[in-house]
Amino acid sequence: MTLRTFLSLLIIVLFFGTSTPAFAHSESMGYSSINVKGNEINFELFFDQRDLLVQFDTNKDNNMDNEELSSQKEGIEAFLQKDLRIDVDSQPLTMELLSMEAITKGATKGVVLQLEFSADEAIEQFYLHYNLVYEDAPFHKSILSVRSGDFFYQDIFEMSRKDIQVTLPESETGSSAQSDMGSVLWKYFLLGIEHILIGYDHLLFLLSLVLIAPRFKDALKIVTAFTIAHSITLFLVASGSMHVIPSWVEVLIALSICYVAVENLFVQKAKWRWILTAVFGLIHGMGFAGALAERGLPEHNLIGSLLTFNLGVEAGQLMILCLLLPCLIWLQRFPWYRKMVISTSCLIFVLAFYWFIQRLL
Repeated sequence: MTLRTFLSLLIIVLFFGTSTPAFAHSESMGYSSINVKGNEINFELFFDQRDLLVQFDTNKDNNMDNEELSSQKEGIEAFLQKDLRIDVDSQPLTMELLSMEAITKGATKGVVLQLEFSADEAIEQFYLHYNLVYEDAPFHKSILSVRSGDFFYQDIFEMSRKDIQVTLPESETGSSAQSDMGSVLWKYFLLGIEHILIGYDHLLFLLSLVLIAPRFKDALKIVTAFTIAHSITLFLVASGSMHVIPSWVEVLIALSICYVAVENLFVQKAKWRWILTAVFGLIHGMGFAGALAERGLPEHNLIGSLLTFNLGVEAGQLMILCLLLPCLIWLQRFPWYRKMVISTSCLIFVLAFYWFIQRLL
């Protein structure tokens, strides 16, 4: 194996190393939507279906349908009773599973569960314990939203935060939702970083773009164009101002990587690449939005949540580029660098074309 072939493979492996959770399914997103009315709590719980396959995919077809869910009702109830609890005055509330349905939210196949919890008196404060699926998916997160009349509270369940206490405005002022908003925004920032670091297709697209950037200035133009473009569509789609079909967005993202990889075989300078990057960045922004909008955004601070998520995406992107660019700029001094670019681009094309076919079917 020649040095340039080895380096090509190393660069690809390093990029996929940053996205291991995406391949191994150690990362997943869901939501926990709660509506409190008097002494009742209506709880809508959404899981990525992959979180349930290990325990409940009886026919081993890697898919959960409504018939399979019905056959597993008792097991699912036991699963919920074991690791999901709502306490009022230190007493666990009775839980009833009202319905289960296999649905598709954007490009994500999942299961939505409707639960009901009942207390003896009107609920003023309650304690949530959420320890679901962490054994199989330790990086799982569930975005919590709580509504009671005009009151709104948002938080995020994760491995390090399984227990949350919520105080409704009947017992205190509504400031509890606002006082936690700073920590929620910080979590959206971290979600943005995580999303780009496990977004292997977005990372591979960036790698394809900067492979032929001979100077830091050219790479900066490319990254700036990508940032501005994807920020525009991220805000438009996530805020509901623009509607797209997520499955087709994923197909177009794969195609954008294929195109840039092929262009790298014929183009040696990145002078005008920032224009192409801006166009494709609009598509990638729709993909970023798909990871966020379907999980629920805080109604009282929509712009702040979108902004911090986007800043997190940029921070993660810069972390990768700060490690990658100095290495690529140094390698460009060698006469075989062009051949390395060609071999790397061929590998990227094969991977992206596989994703294209996979997402198209």
